[in-house]
Amino acid sequence: MARRTARITPKDNGRSEDWDQLSIPTPSVSVPASATSNGSSALSCPINKCAGRLNGDISRYDSRMGLEELVCALCGHRGFRSREGMILLFRGGYEFKFSYGPSLQTITVVLSSGAVNLWSTHGVNDDQLAKVAAEWVLLRGYTTKRLHLAIDAEEFADFYLYFCRQ
Repeated sequence: MARRTARITPKDNGRSEDWDQLSIPTPSVSVPASATSNGSSALSCPINKCAGRLNGDISRYDSRMGLEELVCALCGHRGFRSREGMILLFRGGYEFKFSYGPSLQTITVVLSSGAVNLWSTHGVNDDQLAKVAAEWVLLRGYTTKRLHLAIDAEEFADFYLYFCRQ
């Protein structure tokens, strides 16, 4: 997701001094080659105990799925990233269903109240947590999956360690 910086000026009280710059996320349809291929935006490998970085390859973009293939330079793990980002289709309580790009496939994230409470200590709300978890599922190489993020779930520790590395 590309970031755009905007200057905000207050309208009340007739004052015109500038407030601090705010970073406003804006959706991005395409990712420049410099940002995906060995660039500074390379993501950490989601495989536990791998210190490698995921690098994209423009030639490995699947336009039908809307996914770019990412490869870890250290362990060879292959994962995915959506150029359009994760799209929340619906939410019911702590269950979130996401889609990505033009694909009809979905990723479902179910959060436990324990997971929501733990991540709230990091300043992450449940909507943000679900989106990061769905992105992590793609990075792990799954294009469709149901992730139950509960403290006693198998993938919980791997996701938590990945989150703390970011």
